[in-house]
Amino acid sequence: MIRNKKILTGLDHSQYEHPFDKKALSALENTPGLGMAGNFITKHTVEKIYTVQYTGSNLKVTSENYPKIYEYIQYACQILDMSNVPDLYIQWGYGINAFTVGSEHPIIVLNSGLIDLCDDDEIMFIIGHECGHIKSNHMLYHMMAQVINMIIDAIPFGSIAAAPLQYALYYWDRMSEFTADRAGLLTCQDKGAAIRAFMKMAGMPIKEFNNMNYQTFIQQAIEFKQLDYEALNKIIKFISIADASHPWTVMRAAELLNWINNDELRKLLTPYRTNVKLII
Repeated sequence: MIRNKKILTGLDHSQYEHPFDKKALSALENTPGLGMAGNFITKHTVEKIYTVQYTGSNLKVTSENYPKIYEYIQYACQILDMSNVPDLYIQWGYGINAFTVGSEHPIIVLNSGLIDLCDDDEIMFIIGHECGHIKSNHMLYHMMAQVINMIIDAIPFGSIAAAPLQYALYYWDRMSEFTADRAGLLTCQDKGAAIRAFMKMAGMPIKEFNNMNYQTFIQQAIEFKQLDYEALNKIIKFISIADASHPWTVMRAAELLNWINNDELRKLLTPYRTNVKLII
């Protein structure tokens, strides 16, 4: 792997957090039932259950068995100035996907297809995204979003009582993805890699990998963003993703491009004398 990235020493997650994430988190923290949900996870050792599930079924990556893959996580944590490196596992699956589980001791799980179908910088973008969730302390609330239906079943009239919390969790969960995408970009430090990763996630056939037209995808993202100006389209979007864990891929690309093109990212990177590669 080419080690050509700037190490962002002293980087704090507040420097790159998306305003949608901050606003949604504030609303979530003021939602009744949040403390009870946290207590449920602690009392029922939910994190341990998830950890056992993924560590017992998948391949653990170490410097001895898969040194190149291990280097991705080591390097990503170094770039983002994370002192604790999470354990990394690989599961079988040919979707380009990764996720993180656990709050006190988070682990990152990669699909095997991600390693086969993405180049180094695309993998760094996706692993950096997952590291961003950890650095921003997202994981406890992410676990709540994952097990909210269990919590609802455990209390009387749960489906009614927990509805506001359920909505707030799902909404914040989606908004936190925008922050994690920014962490991914800071990790790979290459706009082209981020866009290619989004295109592959969105459904780019393997046979077309050598024919990628970045500009058409960027134009699609810009046009999608412009739909927000029409109230009807806002309603359609809201209904379509009200219970989804991730925003639409094109929406994520549009938000990341907006950050790249504004002055906020430039100011963040100026002390490190680096810049995201804008030419793709």
